[in-house]
Amino acid sequence: MSLLKALDFSGKRVLVCGASDGIGYGVAKAFVEAGADVAVTGTRSACDYDNDFTAMEFHSLNIQDAAAVSGLAAKFERLDVLVNCVGSVLWSKREFEREGFEKIITINLTGAMQLCTEFFPLLQASQGNIVNIDSVASIRPALNNPAYSASKAGLVQLTKSLAMKWGRKGVRVNSLAPGMVSTKLTANQSSPEQQAEFATRNPVGRFGSPEDIAGGVLFLSSPMAAYVTGHQLVVDGGMTL
Repeated sequence: MSLLKALDFSGKRVLVCGASDGIGYGVAKAFVEAGADVAVTGTRSACDYDNDFTAMEFHSLNIQDAAAVSGLAAKFERLDVLVNCVGSVLWSKREFEREGFEKIITINLTGAMQLCTEFFPLLQASQGNIVNIDSVASIRPALNNPAYSASKAGLVQLTKSLAMKWGRKGVRVNSLAPGMVSTKLTANQSSPEQQAEFATRNPVGRFGSPEDIAGGVLFLSSPMAAYVTGHQLVVDGGMTL
């Protein structure tokens, strides 16, 4: 199969959960450009965001609501690729409190598990695949975010477990760990000076972009990765070396 044909998603149905902004939106745009029929989710209504969703099918979703996740799956008749980009973090050391810890685990890990299981029948029917977006925090934990780090490390093992369980049923399951990526979230976390200092230490000398992450997701979702499952693809510019 030629490279161009392998990355042609024409006729494919793709759902990117957590695509209202940042990495998720960048991934969704890449699938649209590759010809896919793309649906996305955000926690609010499409009109509440600055991004343009006219080329996508938008669904509001609170992943903490199990009934809402089931309801979303019921709206789909087919699916070829599920990208789970849902993730949350709490600041001011609130993840050290039980309530904050449980909230992040529910969103980042329990919600991811339900997404995968709810959409599995459709993915089995299409012999499709799942890409879970974890984090380099699964490798090097974040100092003040124990729940985020634990949830992302758990997502790596969840991905491997589902890959083992569903491989013979024709569904591949992989994960991708982004490093520091230029988004509104990282802009709120660090000053321009801190970002410049990080760039001097990162082997490739810059922050990543949502497009960098999208390239990895499209690869894992494509026929080029037909023999790849249970794998964590680290896309961090060498940050974790």
